[in-house]
Amino acid sequence: MISTNHRRLLTMLCLLLALGPASLFAGAGKASAQVMRVAIVNSMKGTVTVLKSGGAKPFAAFKNMSLNEGDQIATSNDGNVVLQLASDDADKDSVTIGPSSQVTFTKLKESSGTKTKMSVWAGSLWVKVKSVSNANDQFEVETPTSIMGVRGTQFFVGVNPRTGLTSVFLAAGVIEAITGGIRLEADGETEQDDTVTLYPTEQLDEANTADGEGLMTSVSIMDITKFINNASPDIIKAILEDAANIRKEQDEMLKKAKDSIGDPASKDNFGGTIKSAEDLQTATNNITNLLSILAAEAVDQKKIDKTVIDQINQDAKEKLLDLDTTAKLMLSDADKLKQKTAEELEEKQKKLGEAKEKQLQEQKEKLAAAVKKAKEQQAKLAEENRKALDELTKKLELLYFEKLTKAEQDKFNTSRGEIEKPPIKENNTGSNNSGSPTTTNALAKLKFNQAAYATSPLIVSGSNGAVDLELEFSGFSDSRKIKGYQIEIEYDSLTAAFNTSSFDGVSTSLSYRSGGGGFVVEPEGQQVSGANSVDDFRIVEGETSNTLVYTVAKFSGDSVQISNATSVLKLPFLVRAILPSNEEIGPDTMAAPVHFRIKSITAVDAAGVPVATVKGPELTLQVKPANN
Repeated sequence: MISTNHRRLLTMLCLLLALGPASLFAGAGKASAQVMRVAIVNSMKGTVTVLKSGGAKPFAAFKNMSLNEGDQIATSNDGNVVLQLASDDADKDSVTIGPSSQVTFTKLKESSGTKTKMSVWAGSLWVKVKSVSNANDQFEVETPTSIMGVRGTQFFVGVNPRTGLTSVFLAAGVIEAITGGIRLEADGETEQDDTVTLYPTEQLDEANTADGEGLMTSVSIMDITKFINNASPDIIKAILEDAANIRKEQDEMLKKAKDSIGDPASKDNFGGTIKSAEDLQTATNNITNLLSILAAEAVDQKKIDKTVIDQINQDAKEKLLDLDTTAKLMLSDADKLKQKTAEELEEKQKKLGEAKEKQLQEQKEKLAAAVKKAKEQQAKLAEENRKALDELTKKLELLYFEKLTKAEQDKFNTSRGEIEKPPIKENNTGSNNSGSPTTTNALAKLKFNQAAYATSPLIVSGSNGAVDLELEFSGFSDSRKIKGYQIEIEYDSLTAAFNTSSFDGVSTSLSYRSGGGGFVVEPEGQQVSGANSVDDFRIVEGETSNTLVYTVAKFSGDSVQISNATSVLKLPFLVRAILPSNEEIGPDTMAAPVHFRIKSITAVDAAGVPVATVKGPELTLQVKPANN
């Protein structure tokens, strides 16, 4: 027996082989300049799955696993994963993916520069990107609303699939959000430039208009309380653990802003918004205090424990995060108005999402009600079918019973008792009350499915073979239309047996029981499109012979008219040749007869009145073993 450790080792080797050779060397040293840029799973917790490019089934992620172009990673509501994006000539960039997220790596390639593109369709990300030093270097994050092009940036992206709202918050660096559609103000009416540029402390909120033709946009100073309330603890922790790098990049940006006060609008002076020393002081206050205010709010909301903050400060050997800060983000009246606009957009999308969920729930309830009603109607119809068949069967059984001798009736009732059915009592008023059968021009006959069997033997391998009998009706028209029929066939139990497995098999039953003539049978346990009839069959066993009794009745539609000769039923039998014990099989072996006696074929109208009753002659099949 293979040990558990050996099983795990073999499983891992199989997985690595399935993922390809590149997976074995994820994170290895030098590689060709054309080799795909690799994302590596650095750490994870909870449920995290990966769907490889071209794959059909996701599997559990594992540490140091490689992710390449086209791969998709997803987290459950308890999942979290940190990825490292590495190249030969760049510092490592990291991505923290929060719970209930779905991210696809659509482009990860290396050429003269580095291009990294990720698509997030649900959930949240905290992205830390190296300072892009090469003009050819690109880092993009695609959302359902925009593509975020970034440079030297640390930012948050959240996509709420319920509300359709995409939110981006920037801690350091610069982001350009580009849409291929029509960008509008948050009111959904006023058109603006398709590119929006974000600077530290700013938040972008986007949502498609109801008709999908435009993109409603709001840019404001971030609402820290609301952000902490919505963000997961893992994302908040990732932001605060990056405090040293964020502060370093923020300081560099503020220095450039100071040096470019009064210059034409550029990214250095935050798009021309820093025009004076007072503007610089406001930006400096907001940017330098941002992380401490975030940390204090996270501890107040119990999203992060104070010990985490203490450890970050201890590792930095300075007080990067001040939980005692009394600073607040400085907001102008225009800033406050923009925050209010952002809140209104979020609330609008929240209500829209709730309305969609309500509509979806109502649709589900309507569907469930429709399914329930359909099942009830199906059950009701099945019950009506059963009752119709039972009623017709009783009438036909009574007709059959009254034709038997007293001894045969006793034997028949004994057989019924064995299957826990009550005995049939002869109708004291006689069967004539139901009307007399009409026989003129109404014909019913039984024949072999192959005409040759009437004159030539059936050659069987060994001593067993199979034959089908066909029931043929004609002349049932005008006043002789029928609603059902019953056939009784007697056969020698030693030489023949009814092939129940074929007649009642799921894959074969309809080829026997749904013949022509308008009787579309739906066997018990099956669903047949356009079914209008139900049937029943049973075997009455005797000492030396058995009798097959087959009944069918229409439960919907008009009575059936069958003018020309039409096969309405096939009955499969297994037969065998009974040869004298001293006779050997050879060229001169005589065929052995197998007899089928038609005891009765009774067709009835809608009232159960016999339209025609036929007692046919014997059908004799000669069965001959093959000469091997």
